Amino acid sequence: MDTKAINPNLDLLASLAIESDELHQPEIDAFIARNRDVLNESIRQSLDELERGVVSQRTIQDIIADGMRRHGQA
Repeated sequence: MDTKAINPNLDLLASLAIESDELHQPEIDAFIARNRDVLNESIRQSLDELERGVVSQRTIQDIIADGMRRHGQA
């Protein structure tokens, strides 16, 4: 069985993304520490809504487009 990568460039991009994430880990940890209570409340609210069957029909593309409009990039 051949386990050769289909697209070696994709493997390189994935490894670069992981390295980039690792470079930002201290900032990510600090953000989570500062916002832990708010993040936990958001998770609890989402789980409650999911349990009650409240589900958004918005796609990730809709959310990105809204953010870009809000920040004047669209």
